[in-house]
Amino acid sequence: MKKITIYGIRFLIILFLFIPLLFPFIDKRESNISLMHLQVVHPADLNLKYEDKTKLKNMITSFFSNDIDIHFNSFGKKSNTPVQDFEDLLQQIDKLRGQIVVLASAHLYGENALKFNSTLKETSAFKEKRLFYIPLEKIIPAETNIEDEYLLISDIFIPKISFLGEESIATVSLIGKANANKKIKIEITLHTGNSFLNSKTVELTVPENNLIRQSFDVPINFAKTGTQVITADINSSLAHPPLNTASTSVQVVYSKTTLLHIAVGPDWSLRTLRQKLKFWPNLDLLSYYILREINSDQSIPSSQLSLIEFPADKLFGSELQNFHGIIAQNFLFDTYLGEKESENLVKYVYNGGRLFIQAGPLTFLSESQSIKSLFPCENEPKWDMEKTYHWSANDSDFINNSNFSRSLDNIVSHATAIDCKPKKEAVILAKTKEGNHPILLAMPVQKGIVLSFLAGDWLNGYVQEKLIKSNENTIRMRNADSSETIFNWLIEFLQRRQDSGIRAPDILGPRLYAEEKSIDIRSRGGIQLGKSIYLITNANKNLSGSTLSLQKLNKEIVEFSSPISSIVHLQKGNNLSSTVVEMALGQEKSDKSILKFGNWPIFPQTAKLMEKYDNPFLFENVATFTQKEEILKEKTAVIEKVPLLNAFPWLLALALSLLCFEQFLTRILWREEI
Repeated sequence: MKKITIYGIRFLIILFLFIPLLFPFIDKRESNISLMHLQVVHPADLNLKYEDKTKLKNMITSFFSNDIDIHFNSFGKKSNTPVQDFEDLLQQIDKLRGQIVVLASAHLYGENALKFNSTLKETSAFKEKRLFYIPLEKIIPAETNIEDEYLLISDIFIPKISFLGEESIATVSLIGKANANKKIKIEITLHTGNSFLNSKTVELTVPENNLIRQSFDVPINFAKTGTQVITADINSSLAHPPLNTASTSVQVVYSKTTLLHIAVGPDWSLRTLRQKLKFWPNLDLLSYYILREINSDQSIPSSQLSLIEFPADKLFGSELQNFHGIIAQNFLFDTYLGEKESENLVKYVYNGGRLFIQAGPLTFLSESQSIKSLFPCENEPKWDMEKTYHWSANDSDFINNSNFSRSLDNIVSHATAIDCKPKKEAVILAKTKEGNHPILLAMPVQKGIVLSFLAGDWLNGYVQEKLIKSNENTIRMRNADSSETIFNWLIEFLQRRQDSGIRAPDILGPRLYAEEKSIDIRSRGGIQLGKSIYLITNANKNLSGSTLSLQKLNKEIVEFSSPISSIVHLQKGNNLSSTVVEMALGQEKSDKSILKFGNWPIFPQTAKLMEKYDNPFLFENVATFTQKEEILKEKTAVIEKVPLLNAFPWLLALALSLLCFEQFLTRILWREEI
C-alpha cells in the first residue's frame, strides 16, 4: 500500500512537469472589466455639458460596470481641417491604454477616410478589441436636421498620368444611406471647366443594411496635353451640393515618349540600362554608343573610328526638340559635341527639357562652361572604383515618400563619384552612408531639370555585393526590387515630366472651400523642406504657405497664412454654388510658364456646413454601443496567448510540494519500511 502511494505521488509529479511541455501556451481571457480604466476621446472644440457627460457615463456604465474609472481626453483643435483632427485622433489612440471610447462625427471622405480606417485597424487598441465608437449625434443631437437618406461623392480617382488619344478611366466613389432594396437612378457627368468629357447613367440597389458604397467607372478621352482638373457631378434626388461634386487633377501627356540615349562604352552598366529602357512600354528609344573603352585614346577623331560618324549636328540640331528627355551615360561632351551642339543642348534644358546624367569617369571632364552649367557639382568629383558605397535617402532638406526612401536604402554602388560639392540650386536626394557623399542630385536649370546619378553600377550593384552570412540571401531577395523602384521613378522623370520634388506638388481636392487655410496636396516625387508654397491665380494673386506632413495618414497638406478667399473673388448667388478659378501651386521664385494651372471649383464657407453627413464606413468594424450587450461583452474580452506557467503558476508549486512530500515519506518517515 505504501509503495502504491509513493508511485502514485511520483506519477503526479511527472504529470505536472510534463503538462507545460505538452501545452506551452494557452489562450487567456481578460474579463475583469470592472477594474479597467476607460478613456473617452472627443474633439477639442466640443463643449460637453454636465447633462451630456451624465448621458455618456450612463451609456458606458450600463455596458461595463458602475465602478469603472472614466477619463476624458481631447483631440485636434478648432483651426484644424478634418484630416488633421483624425491624424491627431490616431496619435491619441496609440498613446492611451485601457478601454478607449471615441466620441466623434465621421465627417471624412475619400482617400483620407480609407487611409484613416486602414491605419486605425493597425492600432493595438483595435487588435486587442478595446476600442469603441459612439457617434457624436447619439450624445449631442445635431442643430440642423439631417436627412435619413443621402448620397454623396466620396472621391474621384483618375491615374495622375494619362496619355493623349488613349482611353482613361475615371472611378467615381459614392457613399450614403437609404432604405433597403431601394433603386436609385444616378447620372454621372465628367467635365473639365466648361468642356464636357462624358456622362453615364447608372442604377444601384440599396443593400439590406441600408448603407451605400459603390464605385462606377466612366471612360474619358483627353483632347489636349497638360494639367487638367476633372470634375465629377452626380444628379440624384438624394445628392445635394456641394457633396454631389468632386474634383481632381491629372497630367495628360503624349502616348509615346521619345528618349535619346548617348553613351561611351561598352560596359555592363550601359547594357543593363539600355535593356531596361528598350522594353519599357510607351517609349521610343533612340540609342547611340561610342564603342571605346574608358582608357582609350580620346584624341583620335570619331570619324576615324566609327563606321558611321556620330551625327551630333543632326541629333543636337534639328532633331533635338523632338526628344522628351536625354540620357547622357558616361559621355565625353567636349569630344563628341561641337560648340554649337553644346549650346543647343543647354538651351534645350533651359527651355524645359529633361536631362539625365548617368555619370561615369568621362562625364565631368568637359571644359565647356555651357556644359558645366548642367553639372550638379561645382568641382570635378573623384572616382572610386575600389570601395563599396551604400546609399540612403537625404531627409534633412527633402521629404521623400516612404517607398522611395526604403528603396534608396538598398542601393549599392562600386564605381562611385565622391567628394562632389553640390551647387547651391541642387537638391540632394540621396547620399552615401560611407563618407556622406552626395550621390543622387536633382537641379532645376531655368525651366528644365537635370537629374544626376553619381555612380556607374547602381542598377546592379546590390546583387553583386558579396554576402558575408548565408542568411543574408533572404534579405537580399526581399530587397532586390529596390533598384527597379528607383528606375521606375527615373522613367517618370524623363517620360512623364515629373518634377522629382524640385517644384511644387499638385492640389488634391476633392473639394476646396473659400475660408479654408489648408488644402490637401499630392507630391510629385517628394517635397523640399524650408521652401514656401504659393497658391497662385491666373490674375497673379498669390498666397504663401508651408508644408505639413501627417505621419500616421502618410500624406501632406499645405497650410496658408490666410484663407483662400483673400485671393479669390467668389461670384454672388447661391450660397452652395461654386466659382471656377484658374489656380496652381508653385514654389518661391517660380516661373509662371512652368506652373500647372487648373480650373478649380471654389465653394463658399456656407457650403462647407453641408459636410454634415457621416461616412458610415469611417469606423467600419469598430464596436459601437448600439449593438447587443452580449456581443459587446464578447468583444471587450481581450484574448492573448500566454505561457501556461504564467497563467497557472501553482502547477509548478504543486509539483515541487509533491516532490518534497515524496522525499519526506521515502527518506524519513518510511525509509526502513520501503
